[in-house]
Amino acid sequence: MSHRRPLLLAAAGVLVSALACEPLIAVGWQELLLIILLVAFLIGPVIFKLARAWIAFQESLKKRR
Repeated sequence: MSHRRPLLLAAAGVLVSALACEPLIAVGWQELLLIILLVAFLIGPVIFKLARAWIAFQESLKKRR
């Protein structure tokens, strides 16, 4: 146990210091909504194009049969 003692003390020190600190980044619902809208605005058109291409592909498969 004596060879693990420094490791346990270091882990305990890191744990105690982490618990004592306040969070540096606080995200509220307004920021979260803004992030969701931004992601939807940036990725939405790509997903829409992929969905239209997938529907066209499925219809072409039906026409082949």
